[in-house]
Amino acid sequence: MTEFAGRISRYRPERAGVCSATRPATRTPDGIPYWAPLDLNPYLYFDARVNVSTEGGEVDLWYAQWYGGTAPPNGLSDYLDQGTAEWKPIHSTDGYIQFDNVDTRLEYDSPVGQAGVLICATDNGIFAYEVDADSVDEITALGWERGYFQTLRLYAMTLLPATVSDLQIAGVIQYFEEELGATRNPTGALTNYWCSRTDLVTTKFDALDFSGATNFQSCWQSCSSLVSFPAELDLSSGTSFRQSWQSCTSLGEFPGTLDLSSGTDFKSSWYNCSSLVSFPGTLDLSSGTYFMFSWGNCSSLEDFPANMFDYWSPGTPASNCFGYAWYNCSSLTATSVENILTSIATSGVDAPASGPDITIDYDDGTGTPDITSAVTTLKACSPAWTITLNGTPQ
Repeated sequence: MTEFAGRISRYRPERAGVCSATRPATRTPDGIPYWAPLDLNPYLYFDARVNVSTEGGEVDLWYAQWYGGTAPPNGLSDYLDQGTAEWKPIHSTDGYIQFDNVDTRLEYDSPVGQAGVLICATDNGIFAYEVDADSVDEITALGWERGYFQTLRLYAMTLLPATVSDLQIAGVIQYFEEELGATRNPTGALTNYWCSRTDLVTTKFDALDFSGATNFQSCWQSCSSLVSFPAELDLSSGTSFRQSWQSCTSLGEFPGTLDLSSGTDFKSSWYNCSSLVSFPGTLDLSSGTYFMFSWGNCSSLEDFPANMFDYWSPGTPASNCFGYAWYNCSSLTATSVENILTSIATSGVDAPASGPDITIDYDDGTGTPDITSAVTTLKACSPAWTITLNGTPQ
């Protein structure tokens, strides 16, 4: 008996009813190679087709893929369990574990503090992300449980070495899709999917198509270790980006190639992104109706681009559309203030009937912004805009 299996038998004796199956061979369908996780020396690998008790019922134990055999060199001797009855997810004999949007979760027998690439195969996306060595004690279908539960089926979860290539990650995703029946591409609302996940360093979404996802509210909110965001992600169907990247305090730059053109709600989208120094001028925010607190508390933000709102066409902007939008942007330059107000004035959009204020805080040590013409134009709108700079009405 291996050390891993021995450890399990000491704490949880092996019992009848634990599913078992042989690992499918690695194949190359249609000339596209794909990888089984066991071929990549994983730290963790849980497959819902095997080693789950009770089969077809409430899950109180889920052992790693190598349970009862030989673990790979990196293989950790951790298993998942749940002793609280109302928190137990349900195993299906179709090869997945069903989590709900209330409280179901599984616990590691001891917290896992291993960095690597985590891949979670669900029925609404097969998601990969680089994670750091933060201690993780509980999981849902998306990984570390942080209090935002989702109704999802989990087919498999694996933690691979950080040295795996993007091609190998794509191969594992294809393996989970074709061999396990997980759904590769997410659709619909992804609200709170990774909210408050402090273990995420960067996402590995290159092999996925996000074009069917429509709601990204609070999707990556408070992912405080996130240092980069994929530039090629298709967010073109997204309408709500409310709080999507709020408090991503390690995010030093934001990609300018994302298609946000369908977005209408940008309230607090980048609020408290305190490492963000500049904002890309290539993003299309022209459909946005609500920017309250959007860049608020971005205390390192110096450069806001010209012409961002030149073609802004929201129809009727929401009440308090630009209220506190640049609140506490203490590093923002005078030139950026000019860029913002000149561009909104260029759009010719009238203020909302309620909450017509444009609120900007900036570093007055960078000079006095030349905004006379823009302010005159904005005040001539009907309803008129009101402008407040560093707490002073203009």
